[in-house]
Amino acid sequence: ALLLLVLAPMGVEGHAQLNWPPPRTGGSLADGGHCPNGECFWFTQPTSIPGPPTLPHALRSFNLGVRTGEPGDWSATMPWRAPGSAPVSGSGCGISGGNDVMLPNGGGSADGVRQGADGLLLPRTTPTIWPRGSVQEAGFGILANHGGGYSYRLCRLNGSRVDEACFQRTPLRFNGHESEIRFDNRTWIYDKTMKVPAFPIKRTTTQHGTWPVGSEWARIPIPSCNMCNQAECGTPVFPNTSAKFRSPLLLQLGYHQDWAYGGLEWFEQQVCAQSCSGINVTACPPGMLQFQEPANGLSGFFPGYGTEQQGFAYSVVDKLEVPAHLPSGDYLLSWRWDAEQSHQIWQSCADVRIVDGVDSVISGVEPLHL
Repeated sequence: ALLLLVLAPMGVEGHAQLNWPPPRTGGSLADGGHCPNGECFWFTQPTSIPGPPTLPHALRSFNLGVRTGEPGDWSATMPWRAPGSAPVSGSGCGISGGNDVMLPNGGGSADGVRQGADGLLLPRTTPTIWPRGSVQEAGFGILANHGGGYSYRLCRLNGSRVDEACFQRTPLRFNGHESEIRFDNRTWIYDKTMKVPAFPIKRTTTQHGTWPVGSEWARIPIPSCNMCNQAECGTPVFPNTSAKFRSPLLLQLGYHQDWAYGGLEWFEQQVCAQSCSGINVTACPPGMLQFQEPANGLSGFFPGYGTEQQGFAYSVVDKLEVPAHLPSGDYLLSWRWDAEQSHQIWQSCADVRIVDGVDSVISGVEPLHL
């Protein structure tokens, strides 16, 4: 573990974002998981589950060789271990930088955005039309893969309070048993872009041990790497947001000074954990996967780290069932990703309009401008 601390840097960007429907944070299917404009900086950290783990073992995304309660179960308090139960900051759309204090693990805000700002307060977008009782698409991109799983929820914009409790009242169901891998428009062959065909992969979901009770959550389908045992990094600790520390590694990671907040113990744990996950490994080496790839080459933690094309080159797109009983009107769609490798939850919100009649469909695949 000590060798990895010296040799392997850690991510200094955000980690994931909603790409479709068009979110208030600016994500796009055309950008996949690359996060060029800070759209993946909206999340909560630190946070943990309020009770014991409830997730079925088969839905784990890290450390599957150790069961709940056994020695070495280092992810036991992470949000994915009891999906939906860990508290979030803000209204359910994430906050800029994840905390009011900038932390050196990707915990900064996008350019021009106040640290800790609520994503709900971003300008509204033109709503995507969703007829009641229809099946609609939603998708997200990953910059850094912290495992865990995700859910989509709705909150009606009818003058009532928009918060996590409102989103939890209307969790959405997935349609079918497959997700689709849909590539960005940044695949270059010399001076030309190439349109890579989309393809389906199996979706793994659960309604057991989730909150709200019976809500449906899907595991992140892309396995991270298992380069070393994260238990060697020590029992996970929360950052101390009032503890200033110094480390020469901060300058190597691109920070403007050699000090930051969070505490040295926490910072070194972050570096160790991301090293074990295979930061900057394009795809995990054979035998070093957290679980089986859904298709050849679909694995990794933070491909392209430190380059202009960092992040995964695709979005994960799902079909969702729009409940037939919903009143017509304007809603916010919240995508929530509960991580298992870290005490973090990512969220993004998009404006949708629920209407009557299937003839009103104006949604679908966002065009890729090639």
